Amino acid sequence: RRNRAVAEREASRLARPEQRSGSAVLGHASRSKSAVTSTPFGWMMKSKTKIASATVDEEWCGPFSVARQMIAAREDAKKKREEEQQEREEEENGGGERHPLDEIMTEVDLEKKRKANPSMTWKGRRPAENESTRTKNYYVKRQKRFIREADDRMTGNVPTLFRICVDVLVEHFDSVEALGNVDSSIRRSICESLVASGKMNGAAFDALAESGVESLELVDCAEVTQDQLATSLESLVPAGLRALILNHSGRCFGPKAVNAIISCADVSSLFAISIGGAYLLTDTDASALIKATARTLSSIEFRASPLLGKGLLDSISTNFSSSCSGTLMELALEDINVSKESLLALGSSTDALRNLKSLSLRQIGALDDEVMASLLGPIEGSLEGIDLSDNVLVTDESLSCIRRCNKDGQLRALRLSGLKSLTAVGLEAFFTHNIPGLPNPPMLRKLDLSSCEASAVTDVVLDLAATASSMKKQRDSKVSGPTVSMGVSTMGGLVFVNISGSAVTDTGMESLAATSFSSLLELDVSFCSQISDKGLGYLVSKVHDGFSKLHVWGCAQLTDEFHDGHSRVDERGLEIVGVW
Repeated sequence: RRNRAVAEREASRLARPEQRSGSAVLGHASRSKSAVTSTPFGWMMKSKTKIASATVDEEWCGPFSVARQMIAAREDAKKKREEEQQEREEEENGGGERHPLDEIMTEVDLEKKRKANPSMTWKGRRPAENESTRTKNYYVKRQKRFIREADDRMTGNVPTLFRICVDVLVEHFDSVEALGNVDSSIRRSICESLVASGKMNGAAFDALAESGVESLELVDCAEVTQDQLATSLESLVPAGLRALILNHSGRCFGPKAVNAIISCADVSSLFAISIGGAYLLTDTDASALIKATARTLSSIEFRASPLLGKGLLDSISTNFSSSCSGTLMELALEDINVSKESLLALGSSTDALRNLKSLSLRQIGALDDEVMASLLGPIEGSLEGIDLSDNVLVTDESLSCIRRCNKDGQLRALRLSGLKSLTAVGLEAFFTHNIPGLPNPPMLRKLDLSSCEASAVTDVVLDLAATASSMKKQRDSKVSGPTVSMGVSTMGGLVFVNISGSAVTDTGMESLAATSFSSLLELDVSFCSQISDKGLGYLVSKVHDGFSKLHVWGCAQLTDEFHDGHSRVDERGLEIVGVW
């Protein structure tokens, strides 16, 4: 009897319609979106009509449906905010009453904006769409554009006779014993093609490094042994080798190669040494190499050589001071493990950097504002290029040191890529004219402000830099005062500009078009999300035909209006990199 009572009680409970709870369990979905209940029939049968009408507005609470509901809710909230904002504006303007001249005033304000921002008037020259092209989806259009650009490259870039000769020579390089009286630039092109085709081996090295060459430049030394390089240097250095440039030198440039150069130091005429990736080169060997060749050496570059440090800097400081006969004009260090004390000693102990024309210090962990002030202090205003990329400790104070160092106005190239500590205020001050006690801002031709903080590189910064680069040069440009007045030169302007990842907008493109229309050759605006079709389209329509390369990686906001409608879309002279 007890079991029967329990069964009847459960049957009566299951037969009753389920009561809906007052609050939903999930904040983003209601139970009306689900057909699952705790009863076989439940309230679904009773409220079938009600749920059927509710399904028009509500969906089942799956991931995709929830996302759509969230987006719809966000759009509704945005619309509501806009309506409330409009109501408030109407109340502020007299309770929603409109004056008969309101439309005219709006048109006047719009015309003022167009005059201030001429890019607003730009329109793409897109061909009229017919019924067949209108139905094509986005990816079909992209594929069609890619095929068209590939055809243009195939038909437009006809290989030159030089390129054909190099390709034929590389194809049969196994049969080449010597190149003879061939210029170093041609040897470099041959070496690049050999590396690309996988034919750069010991035999190819012997043909490239034959006795009598003035420059030995190898883009990849992975297949060259240290004994082979040392043997070649023993014959090349006495025969008049002037430049030794080894990229990815790896194992080939070590103690044996250094000793081969030192043994011929008395008859050496080396003026440039550039070594990259020499993991066998020690600090002692590098110091001895600098000491032995300082008499004729004027360009030094070491990259990604982990064993170099204090000894190298001490040797440069000692052997290139005014008391010695050496004159250092180019210094480039990248990813070298040196201490702050060693860098300070290089700048303050001697005047080894007094005649420097190019200074490149990339990815040096100890480099900060104090070190920059110490290094730039002895330089006598002769610097033409500075590269401080990827040094996280460099701030706005270094910009002041650079400007003070540019006494003679010779600085033409400035690379500040990846300096996250720079600010918009510092950059604006650096490029501002008529600051008492400071030289005029540099008239740059190459400017790289990529990968800085987006808020640091603005339209104002770009406008000031472009304006400074296009100013007419004064006779007395050492110190600027409040009475200085200069005009814009049509011969000046920026040539290479990289502002990727910045906050520059269409206004910055207008500044470039106004100041660098006759000089700009290459522009990188990758990941600049605030530049639109109109800004880039206006720039392309205004600059000269020499403008040959535009980088737009990550600019998903650009549409077919620019890609298919800019003024040079039918020409083959402009390469747009990053179109997807």
